[in-house]
Amino acid sequence: MIQWVLSWPTWHMTRIFGIAAYLLLFGGMAHGMLYGYPFAKGPLKAKLHRWHTRLTGGGVIVTLLHAFILMIDTYSPFTAVEILVPFTARSHPFWYGLGTLAMYGMLVLMLSSDMRPKLKRPLWIAIHMLSYPIYLIALLHGIKVGTDASHPLVQAMYIATFVITLGLFGGRMFLRSSSAAGGIPKRTPRRTG
Repeated sequence: MIQWVLSWPTWHMTRIFGIAAYLLLFGGMAHGMLYGYPFAKGPLKAKLHRWHTRLTGGGVIVTLLHAFILMIDTYSPFTAVEILVPFTARSHPFWYGLGTLAMYGMLVLMLSSDMRPKLKRPLWIAIHMLSYPIYLIALLHGIKVGTDASHPLVQAMYIATFVITLGLFGGRMFLRSSSAAGGIPKRTPRRTG
């Protein structure tokens, strides 16, 4: 069995799983942000939430596969410590450490979502807002140490997903600030007498 596992094309698999994990994280983020837009109501809102959950959960699973395959890869193997303890990789410890932090962050987000009914809303929101820095560190990890990061299609993918994420985030912040500014009408004092 071990020989069979070692015969897998692990170097290609880890590259594919790394890009797939990033794209699933991006898709989950995008659906989560769209979920908060005013046009998302009723069945559309429920559908966006389902896809947000599916993509994010899939991203966590594929991220764990990406990390596992790095440990069994014979071309450029990582030890369990290098995968599980941030900033301990022999080469590029900072950039690989960001990947480890992104993995743990995704696990925390998934577990906190499962525990949402037991958590106070402000705490759950604070944890869930970590998805933005987690996305950014996953992006930086992929750009700096992803083997395929120099390929024009992969570069275009990173640029497009970042621009879309930035646009969706900016749109939500704009809507939130404009509804806070104009959402509560000012009351005029009642005149008496």
